Amino acid sequence: MSDSLHAMLMSGGTGDPFDRHVLACAIASGFAPPDRLLTNTLALSLTDLRLLLETLFPHALGLLDVHPPWRGPQADEPEEPDLRALLYEGRTLGGDPTMARWLTRIITRRSLGAAHLWEDLGLSSRADLVRLMDRHFAPLAARNPGMRWKKFFYRSMCERDGVLLCKAPNCEVCEDYALCFVPDEAPHPATLPLTATPESPRV
Repeated sequence: MSDSLHAMLMSGGTGDPFDRHVLACAIASGFAPPDRLLTNTLALSLTDLRLLLETLFPHALGLLDVHPPWRGPQADEPEEPDLRALLYEGRTLGGDPTMARWLTRIITRRSLGAAHLWEDLGLSSRADLVRLMDRHFAPLAARNPGMRWKKFFYRSMCERDGVLLCKAPNCEVCEDYALCFVPDEAPHPATLPLTATPESPRV
């Protein structure tokens, strides 16, 4: 269903093609009624979900038919408010604030998944996620030294709280280096910060 739903969403609508692709991926990978409804898997209210579809995918408003009346958001996991704040504060200045708010909520909710973030978002590759972050969260993305995105988010939140969880004096010799950095995008050791990433069940 995921591929066919993505194709249906991309067959019409308006707006920037890349943004539509990103949101179509998130919708297609998060919609499997009755258990997986978009209000929960995208962390959007029914009002926001309707606005998103009306704005980008007006031909797909039928997706709303299975959603019950809005009864408030799904309860946050403990880290969600902090991660939403990190992302929204690091949004691209001058960008569309509504799109940034939607993406902040979607990325935060999908960061709770067990796979790599690009997979949890339903994207086709990590390159799509890099492009998404550079486009809509440029100040935050510029601070990522090449780490896997979930690791980078959790390290950034710890740094905001003044928590440094280091297994080694620098990343180059840390036993978790391969878990935190993407091999083909890893920075030269001389550019690495002196703190390793916090341990987290997320990848």
